[in-house]
Amino acid sequence: MTPKSIVATLARGRVLLLLLLSVLLPALAQADAGARALRPDLRLLIDISGSMKQSDPDNLRGPALELIVRLLPDGARAGVWIFGESVEGLVPHGEVDSAWRERARAAVAAIDNSGQRTNIPAALAAATYDIGSMDPRYRSSIVLLTDGKVDVAASPMANATAARQVLTDTAPRLGATGIPVHTIALSDEADWTFLRSLAEQSRGIAEKANSPDELSGIFVQSLEMVAPAAQVPLDNGRFSIDDSVEEFTALLFFDGSPAELSLRAPDGTRLQPGQTDAADWFVADGFALATVRQPEAGNWVLSAPEGARIKVTVIADLNIEIDPLPNSMPAGRVSELGLRLRDGERVLNDPEVLGLFRIAVSINGPGGYREQIDVSERYALPQNGEYRIVIPAFSTPGRYQLVAQVSGKTLQRELPLHVEVIADPAENSISSRPAELPDASLTAPMLTLFGGVAAVALIAWGISRRRRQRRLALWEQRFSGNGDDGGEEDADPVIQGVSAQAEDDSRR
Repeated sequence: MTPKSIVATLARGRVLLLLLLSVLLPALAQADAGARALRPDLRLLIDISGSMKQSDPDNLRGPALELIVRLLPDGARAGVWIFGESVEGLVPHGEVDSAWRERARAAVAAIDNSGQRTNIPAALAAATYDIGSMDPRYRSSIVLLTDGKVDVAASPMANATAARQVLTDTAPRLGATGIPVHTIALSDEADWTFLRSLAEQSRGIAEKANSPDELSGIFVQSLEMVAPAAQVPLDNGRFSIDDSVEEFTALLFFDGSPAELSLRAPDGTRLQPGQTDAADWFVADGFALATVRQPEAGNWVLSAPEGARIKVTVIADLNIEIDPLPNSMPAGRVSELGLRLRDGERVLNDPEVLGLFRIAVSINGPGGYREQIDVSERYALPQNGEYRIVIPAFSTPGRYQLVAQVSGKTLQRELPLHVEVIADPAENSISSRPAELPDASLTAPMLTLFGGVAAVALIAWGISRRRRQRRLALWEQRFSGNGDDGGEEDADPVIQGVSAQAEDDSRR
């Protein structure tokens, strides 16, 4: 092969390589964007110790669990364990489908108060039975509900040791592995300090339920952290459903009687609990859930008791998807949020299509903190369809809610996130050390101190030297046989008046 033909071959190869890269790189980028969409894996731990008779006398843990079972998306993984002195698998850990839901609903009746202790370490171990072989396609989280503290034995020392091991070993290891533990304290008797530390060490969030009635709402918020679901915005109970929605679920929490509950479809049809098959209703004390499959597109109205808290989640082909932020992070840390729009299994990356939507992120936090990030204005249209949005550092500790918002001509979506910002440990620590003083202010005191120490040391050395010389002279006299020459003044008081001659005379 001539040099000219070699150059020509290399040139053709280079052109072919460039053509292949031009085809493969966009596909790889899109595949990478899709690969980051991890499915949720929820491991729920429920305390059934005897003290729950007082903490949850109406056993509202059951309805709260059934609510979570209904809200978990298909394709997720989940498992439920109950614990007292020992741990029992209530609902097998596996993929959520209709069969799994039926088993879970049937198992709700097994939640009681028969446990003798509160073996939290064993419960955490049971929920992480597969920690060495977890499926990387899932994002695992633990939700722990208890009304007590670590109680594994009659010995307070054993309980303290077990709790310490959880905080110093188990929790940091779970956090480093990416398995946050979200803790829920159900009573004032719960060890709130331990539960909050467990959540922080594992990068989870701690909640305190002031009454069993609050359980369902806290469970739902925990589910939002584990499995964020797209919502549609509401205006006085009114919301819009577009033609891409396959199913929507209206969830509301209320006080008092639920007699006013109803849904009005765009065609005027009213859907009420127990009166129609067009909606699947689940009504319990304090909350209700209505699921409508293949809903009519248009404006819907939900009638509910005054003051009800409402949210409507949707399952649709066209949806918003995010890479969640850590559930907890230290104050002052800048973070990044990944956001993309997905049409079925495909991430939208056509600039003309993406340009039809307005994307924003609103942030609410403690102390009236408000911020709106207009993503569509600040960021160029991404070639791979994925926005990487910089979230500013939060300086004030507390709970922040971030809501990713997407709106188009007929489509509106919201996706809420919750982040707990933790103060820098240095800010919260209590030091027993005095405040540092300037070097100049220490010079005179230090010189005085050193002078005093030197003087004391010199005097002590002189006294010690004089006593050593006197002892040496005394022993020299004894060994030379002149023990009386020194007189009483120089005699050692320990052996004064004692001589070998006197001892010999007494033996006679």
